[in-house]
Parts: sequence; C-alpha cells; structure tokens
Amino acid sequence: MTTDHFDVLVIGGGPGGTPAALALGQAGKRVLLVEAGRGLGGTCLFEGCIPSKIYRETAFRRHEMARAPGFGLGQSPVVLPTVDWAAVQKRRDHVLAGRSQGALAKAGKIPTLEIIFGRARLDGPRSAVIDGTRKVSFEQAILSTGSVPNRLPIPGAELPGVLDSEQLIEIKSIPRSMVLIGAGPIGVEMAQIFTMLGSQVTLLEVAPHILGPVDQVLATRLQARLVADGITLHTGASVAEIATGPEGFEVRFSVAGVEQTAAVEVVAMVAGRHPNVTDLGLETTAVQHDRHGVKVDATLQTNEPGIFATGDLVGAPMFAHWATAQALAVARHMMGAPVEFPRPEHNSAVIFSAPELGMVGMTEAEAQAAGHDVGVAEYDYMIDARAQISADAEGLLRIVYDRATRRILGVHVLVEGAADLMGEAALAVRLGLTLEQMASSIHPHPTLTEAFGVAAMTAPR
Repeated sequence: MTTDHFDVLVIGGGPGGTPAALALGQAGKRVLLVEAGRGLGGTCLFEGCIPSKIYRETAFRRHEMARAPGFGLGQSPVVLPTVDWAAVQKRRDHVLAGRSQGALAKAGKIPTLEIIFGRARLDGPRSAVIDGTRKVSFEQAILSTGSVPNRLPIPGAELPGVLDSEQLIEIKSIPRSMVLIGAGPIGVEMAQIFTMLGSQVTLLEVAPHILGPVDQVLATRLQARLVADGITLHTGASVAEIATGPEGFEVRFSVAGVEQTAAVEVVAMVAGRHPNVTDLGLETTAVQHDRHGVKVDATLQTNEPGIFATGDLVGAPMFAHWATAQALAVARHMMGAPVEFPRPEHNSAVIFSAPELGMVGMTEAEAQAAGHDVGVAEYDYMIDARAQISADAEGLLRIVYDRATRRILGVHVLVEGAADLMGEAALAVRLGLTLEQMASSIHPHPTLTEAFGVAAMTAPR
C-alpha cells in the first residue's frame, strides 16, 4: 500500500471541516478532505437545520392560510390544503443537492485540494487509512466528524420504528399522531412543524421547563404558545417504557408520580446529540475525549500536537455557524495568521420555533453567575408597528447589560422574524457596545429592529 502525503488532512466535510479545507487549499496547502456521508455539508445540511427549515417553511405557509381572512383574503373558516409530502421531500432533496453540489464545484476549482467520499481512520499521529485501501500521511489534521443523535436508555427504545431525529427527517408520511421525547431545540421545532402539518403531537421533557439554558422568561412564553397551538406538553416527565400498541406504539410515562399512557402512530427520540468519535482511530494518537467531546486547548488543538478538532466533535455549543467559525479560525492559525478564536459568550443562535427565538451572549442568569450587576431592558412587541402590521405582535425583547458599564452582555428575542435580528444583536455583543451606543443608532421604521433602540433608550439604571 503506497502512501500519499498531504500538508493537511481534514476528516469531515460538514461546516466544521469544509470551510477550513477550502481556506487552506486556496492558500496553497496540499489538502485532503475525506467525507463519509453522501455529500459536502454534514449533518446540518442533510439531516438537521436545513431540511427541518424546509419542512417549517411548508408547515408555516399552510398555517398562515388560516389567518388569511384577517387580512381581507377570503372567508372564514378556511379549508386548509392537504400536504403532498412526497413533493415536500422532493423540494428538500433539490435544495440539499444544489447546496452540496455548489460546495463541491467551489472545491473543484482549487488544484491543491482533493476530496474523497469514504471513511478515514487514523492509524497513528501522522497517518490515516481511507476505506482500508489507501494510506495517507500528513503534517497536520483537522477532525470534524460531527455528532450523532442520542439514544435514550428507555425500555423499548430499540423497537423497530422508534425514530431518532435524523430518521424523523426522512419520515415517509405525516403521522396522525406522534410522541416526541425531548423538548430541546430539535423537539420544539419538530413538534410545531408536525402540528402545523396536521399531526397530533405529544411532547415529553424530563426537565421542569423546555429549552434548557435558554432565557427562561422567553422559554416560558414559548411554552405557553406550544400548549395554545394544541401540542400536549408534559414537563417533568419520566418515560418508563415504549411498547407496541394498536395504533403503533404506547409510551408510558409519569408526571409528578401520576402514570399516563400516550397511544400514537410514531415515537421519536429528539433529546439532543453527542460527539461522533466512532472508529476514528483516536486510540492510535494522544487525542483524548470523553462523553462531552474531544478535548482541545484554546487554539482547538488536541493533546496530539498538530491535530485539531472543530464543531460538534468538540461538544457544545453544537451549531453549524459555530463550527464554521472554529474551522476558519483553525485554518488561519495553521497559516500563521493572527486570529481570535470564537468565544462562547459571543455565540448567537436561533430556534426556529413559532415565533422564532433568537439569542446571543449571556442570559440574565449567566450574567449574574459571572458576577455582573445585571440589568434587563425589555420591549414588548405588542406595541411594535411592524409586528402589528404583520399580526405577529406576540413577542418580547430582553437586553441583558451590566449596570455599571452599561455594556450589552446578551440579547434575547422571541418574535416571528427574530432570526433576521440576530446579526445586529451579535455585533453589539461582540463589540461590547453600550446601551447608549445602541440607542444612538437610527433604526428604520417600521421594522422589528426599532425595538433595539427603544429598549436601550429606556433601560433602567
């Protein structure tokens, strides 16, 4: 078996690997990118954030039709159209293929970058074998193999037809009824999507509230919205067993000691993901890992000098944009360029619920734990012109700040359209803007961004 030598080996063609491979290849490095999936893009593109948002778009547009009479369009009640699920999935596949092929075409223009679709396994600190047939050596490596869905230790979880989050994305029809186990971002999004598509959804969460560490004022508001939309939500729920039943499955659980049973067609476990280190060959190197992910230093270098890790493989936060920021930082670091590595307190994220929930920086609780004298400026979208025009006035903005310095520490928004507000919010937190600086910015009217200026201007001292 002959050995090919590369400057950099990148294992994983998702958002934590592909951007680094492209940047290093464009800089003249000889790079080998190995991807085990069906194309460039990783979990986000094929099993996560992109297909779920495609489904949301269909579900939300259908849901919006019920509001048409309120805008002077047609009579009430509205007869909602049936969903052609095969057509929805065909559209999904078209979008995914286009994005993956676009990335591949871009990579194909870089002569020093080679891409292989296969499985790479390290067999030492400077070598790897691809699909058991091709040996490669390298000077440096980036590991970005992403994450895989959690399988909960529930009796019956192994039954045929009990889905994980990736399998739920591939479901071949819209179920009449379903139980989703886990009310994190994936569970909340999918619960609302399938409810809008016509399913009867039961959402079970073991914690006392949904969405874990998200701003609790906004999470509580969103939780009430889930119930108002017809989702059967149980927090503090302990699942005892999944069993087969006449409708498909029976999920037995208890809340506050009261035993209950949900009889449904589909059961899906959507309780998060964990880093994917399976068959990566880490044992042949000094790379260390635990259940939280591969251990890295401040430059994302592992315990094995020259081997770096990015994205979900490193653990939380698990977001595509976070992985890309890490990948580009590592690439610059490898090229010897000055770089500031991403910091969790600057990260932004959006939960594509209805309404959307956007966040950047620290929550009120996190800022207090960090020792700040915390203030919170709020803006209720019930008074907002743009929100009233679109009849989406259900929402709240919360700006977390340090009372002494007036510096903005975090921005948290619950409103339809929050996703498009996070750019300004992320910039404010990243640059450490003060409330006065945000208030002095002139925001266009009528837009949802006016809330930033008003909230900052009226923030209590």
